Amino acid sequence: MKDCDVIVIGAGVAGLAAAGGIARDGWHVRVIEARDRVGGRVWTIRPRGWCEPVELGAAFVHGGNAALWAAMRRAKMATRRTPGKHWLGNVDGIEATNDLSRRIVGVTQRIDAQRMRGWSFARFLKTVAGDVSADDRMLTESFVEGFEAASLDEMSAASLAGESPDDAEQFIVPGGYDGLVQQLAEEAVGAGAEFELKEEVTDVRWRKGDVAVRLRGGDMRRARAVVVTLPIGVWHQGSVTFAPRLRAKERAAARIGNGQVVRLTLRLDVGRWRALRARGRAPAGRLGFGFIHSRIAGVPVWWSMTKTPVLTGWAGGPAASVLRGATDGEVRQRAEQSLATLLGVPVTALRGAVRGIKLHRWDRDPWSGGAYSFVRAGGEGAARALRAVVQETMFFAGEATAEGEEVGTVHGALGSGVRAAEEVRNVFMVNARGRRGR
Repeated sequence: MKDCDVIVIGAGVAGLAAAGGIARDGWHVRVIEARDRVGGRVWTIRPRGWCEPVELGAAFVHGGNAALWAAMRRAKMATRRTPGKHWLGNVDGIEATNDLSRRIVGVTQRIDAQRMRGWSFARFLKTVAGDVSADDRMLTESFVEGFEAASLDEMSAASLAGESPDDAEQFIVPGGYDGLVQQLAEEAVGAGAEFELKEEVTDVRWRKGDVAVRLRGGDMRRARAVVVTLPIGVWHQGSVTFAPRLRAKERAAARIGNGQVVRLTLRLDVGRWRALRARGRAPAGRLGFGFIHSRIAGVPVWWSMTKTPVLTGWAGGPAASVLRGATDGEVRQRAEQSLATLLGVPVTALRGAVRGIKLHRWDRDPWSGGAYSFVRAGGEGAARALRAVVQETMFFAGEATAEGEEVGTVHGALGSGVRAAEEVRNVFMVNARGRRGR
């Protein structure tokens, strides 16, 4: 006897969107989530004593898509455009740059996506070494390693043709990104979806029209179909097994990169932070200064989006990999040293201005295994293979199944869940018509 029509594995944004869509079509849906919360890699906390919500995971709306903006409107979520200010720093100094996107596009527009299919970004850079300034090369490398969370040797050059961070299409959510998660979860529950939290899926046995999902404690859940929303890091770990094996999915997942990020947020003592303005170089002591980009050791990228006394540090790709073996205390020390070096202030003075720190190690999170996916060199087209429906029974969603500018984004995850719900609808409706016709 089946417990439901469809099981959704994972209650991240993709799983919530899929569950809501399927439930609204009138099918019995059960969502199984290993964590004790919904939202996956969208995780907003509100620590006592902090003046604003802290995002441990996703924080930006990168342009978005119609489904994301519609959901945020339903949730009455306010957004704010990022300041559009950028600083370029190194151990010797720091300077403002007002044309970051143009400079990066000046490099990435040289990529011939067809001819360079399968090339790494590092290989591409070698072909333009004499035509790109050192600063523009550094900016572009910082963009790839930070924004894409990828090493230059792994990142697909073709996937970045003409790419850059676009300030005009980048927003923050001052009230917390979890407003989106709450909205999607409430809509799914309102449509009849059921949720099981703190239940880890270990294996999935399937045949056409029949799925058995085993939980860590040994219990089984049965359904006609399953929507799998595993992060790419979990695919790589192989911690959920399938019988029969999904070899084509394994090959596709292996061709998709698993981006690594260490992200930390500092709460500042306003007076002591402002005092650094007289001791260091701009933007020391300022708030709402935008982004600092660098490639120094430790934590190379920093930002302040508002006038509230909060700074965020970001180490993506290789910088995150270097920090993987560090303790949380060591990460904090290296972060403070990096920021002090960039601002030209004594590290002791900077530490005196820090009142608290929050971070989450996504690479150590067993249910994510990393931050988000990227297109690996030679992996162009792998996302299409990963999301392909198997025998009208196995459906797949998650940001790793998205393509183009939606890869590694919240709107990519949301769009994939909507797409999976439509695929389930199409299969179930065809099957229902077939039964009525007999």
